Amino acid sequence: MILCVAGQSNAVGYDESPVIAQDRPDDARIAQLGLYGEDNLRIIPLGVCAQNLQDMRPYGHPSNPGVGTKGIHLPLARLLLKEIPEDYGILVIACAYGGTGFTVGEIGAYDAAAMRPAPGVWRWGVQSNYCRCMRDRITYALDLNPENRFLGVVWCQGEHDSGDAAGHWRGFEAMTEDFFRDLGARYPGRVYRGGWNRSVWYNVETVAYWYDLEGCREIWANYRRWSPETYVPVPRDTDSNEVNGTGITARVRAQHFGNDAFERVVAPRVAEVMGKRLDFG
Repeated sequence: MILCVAGQSNAVGYDESPVIAQDRPDDARIAQLGLYGEDNLRIIPLGVCAQNLQDMRPYGHPSNPGVGTKGIHLPLARLLLKEIPEDYGILVIACAYGGTGFTVGEIGAYDAAAMRPAPGVWRWGVQSNYCRCMRDRITYALDLNPENRFLGVVWCQGEHDSGDAAGHWRGFEAMTEDFFRDLGARYPGRVYRGGWNRSVWYNVETVAYWYDLEGCREIWANYRRWSPETYVPVPRDTDSNEVNGTGITARVRAQHFGNDAFERVVAPRVAEVMGKRLDFG
């Protein structure tokens, strides 16, 4: 079962809280598609810090040097693993970079053989290297085995475009429509539940800090209208890095989920919404 997590910083996972024993991977059925060095395009264990487009290994809590920050990937995979057939595992494809959006920046160069964007902060969109990377890695994973199935995209993005909500929405709709059309034509019947449409795209709310910006409120209202069934609300009192954070990832700690919020709140909320769509149970 292939699960993609994409977007900007809260999709990367900037949780700076200490890594403790229960954070560690503990199930061989949970894996990720590697991105770094010799791991690239290999199926490897999914750790606390996913191998993302933005490398967070140098950041994280000082008590765990080299481990990196925590995101939604591992806790969400653990929850979903309980619901899928026992002869399946979950393969996570992490495709996010902090501070990225649809309205500013270049599409970026792309290494087609490695299926990786060139280093740098680029923008999202139909032709962007980020979108191409996401699609190429999903198709690569589907091609590994004809029995592989796609679970969905967990999307956390929008803050960067708060100054141009209309521009964000034009870019988002064009990119998702192209994504569904392309993969639907090439991989009919390869979605676990549903089809290549809005039923497999889960828009997750951001941390409370951003709702002070009118543009952000408009972006998330658009997400809710776009697909109410796959929209994931997150309580406004969910912890950020203001609690138990170090400030190493951002000057304003409240901008990112922290204090194990992905495991305690965000991942369970996403799993609950996905469960309703996927007929778990």
